[in-house]
Amino acid sequence: MKSLVLLKALSDESRINIFRLLLERDAYIEVISERLKLAPSTVSFHLKKLVEAGLVSSKKDQYYTIYSAVSDFAEMTLKDLVLEAGVKLKEQDKVEEQYKDKVLKSFFKYGKLTKIPSQKMKREWVLARVSENLAANKSYTPPELKDLLAEIYPDPGLLITELSALGFIKSQDGKYKRS
Repeated sequence: MKSLVLLKALSDESRINIFRLLLERDAYIEVISERLKLAPSTVSFHLKKLVEAGLVSSKKDQYYTIYSAVSDFAEMTLKDLVLEAGVKLKEQDKVEEQYKDKVLKSFFKYGKLTKIPSQKMKREWVLARVSENLAANKSYTPPELKDLLAEIYPDPGLLITELSALGFIKSQDGKYKRS
């Protein structure tokens, strides 16, 4: 969760100001303290947080410790930070897929559609599953399509209307084709 550490480190106005100053030029605690009108102990505290987060690096130069902004992080966008922040999209996709499977199982019994859901999202999922019964590159005459869909649902005309409305099938030259 590196991005959470980065966001936490930048959650303080003083740390943001220190990081901004270090983006312009390297500096040591006394210079930062003077420019930002903060006590050296406060600057030291904030620098420690920034160094721990990996936003700032330090190096010794005789008696002083010189601090520098790590430019890799300065070039990150908020989108990059949020996407890296650990929102586990693959896990969320898996959970959504499990939910979708559960919904589909509740509307299909023994390969037949029991009813068309009223909720838009569920209706789209169910009709997408119905459209999978149609060959991708085959054109169907209206009687052929009705016969095929009658095996899935008792009202094939309603299925044709719903499939057309959602764009799963298209009518062309008096024939239907899967989109």
